[in-house]
Amino acid sequence: MTWYLIVLRLIHIFSGVFWAGTVFFYTLFLLPRVQAAGPLGGQFMLRLAQPPLPDVLTLAGGLAALSGVLLYWRDSGGFQWAWIQTGTGIAFTLGGIAAILAFLEALFVSRPAANRAAAIGRAVIAAGTPPASEQAAEIQKLSAKLGKALYRAAYLMIIALIGMAVARYL
Repeated sequence: MTWYLIVLRLIHIFSGVFWAGTVFFYTLFLLPRVQAAGPLGGQFMLRLAQPPLPDVLTLAGGLAALSGVLLYWRDSGGFQWAWIQTGTGIAFTLGGIAAILAFLEALFVSRPAANRAAAIGRAVIAAGTPPASEQAAEIQKLSAKLGKALYRAAYLMIIALIGMAVARYL
């Protein structure tokens, strides 16, 4: 059982660090500079949004969420209400809910928006011409949607990280 928990915790920590770190890097540093770069920034983001990055981020978020649920199940004795009501249980519960919401945001908002923008970008690149006005408008709309989703995910991850960091001390 010890090796199982060690491996599960390592998966949780490494995938969570990669996932949250990437989202924080995007929201704090990359997106503001991309927006300031104008059309060149948009071209860069279209290339960055292409696979494998969306797939790797989805995998990291999924591994962090799944391993977190398994660790929570083990710590809570199989979701025992008595443990969930403790300070530790409340912090892990709120942090876990925030992390799962961030993952759902990524899975159902960010990933589809990034995939659609990447598909349009590939079509534009293949055509070898500037994007049509409809394509440019859709890319702009998708970029705004993706940016808002990334900021929501970042805020949720802050809540998750606070819950995970302090839970054992409550």
